Amino acid sequence: MQSTSFLANREPLDALCHHFSLAKASFPANTPLPSTLDMHLIAPASRLPTHILAILPAEDKPHVPPLLVPVDAFLYHQTFDSAAFVPQLPPGTPPPTPHLDPASQRPALALPVVPVHAPHALSLPLLLLFGAGLETDSNLLAARILPPDVIGEFPNAAAMATVMSRLPEGPFQFYLMLNHGLWKNTLALAPRDTALVELVRITYKVVADARRLRMRRW
Repeated sequence: MQSTSFLANREPLDALCHHFSLAKASFPANTPLPSTLDMHLIAPASRLPTHILAILPAEDKPHVPPLLVPVDAFLYHQTFDSAAFVPQLPPGTPPPTPHLDPASQRPALALPVVPVHAPHALSLPLLLLFGAGLETDSNLLAARILPPDVIGEFPNAAAMATVMSRLPEGPFQFYLMLNHGLWKNTLALAPRDTALVELVRITYKVVADARRLRMRRW
């Protein structure tokens, strides 16, 4: 059964947290990570995460705080082939039990923290949303990684690249980095959804072709 979509009007990390009924959380930069974090629940939970991935910044950006990304280990290992990012849990492991956070008097989950380095932190929540089947509308994914005018030329990849190549420098670099990072994450995590992998591959190729067109003009 298709779950409710939260991505239409939220950023990917916020949407991912909502799928797990969690409030998005942050953690200071340059601070040792704890072994567990209390994550506040914002609604009765039909699906609970098992871990928090703390996506660490690149070595040249030590002042960037880690990105806290909830994940359900059981769902992850059903939908991704890479075991490098999320620990595997023994079958029958019970889900985490909500408790009352004494400081805030709000229900919370104490979740183990897993520090990881990802090829591209900001696109990882988007890949987890679609790779795990929490979001299923490929049009929503396309709208996150390509401008509307480029999508309008689909399925003509050459025309898509041409329109993409005409973007101003700032927006073009944003989409280039986003698609490159998403493709690298896709290769690293190996989602089993072949349609998702193909969509990410095509969009990255469109942006890469657009970059070549821009370089020829210079």
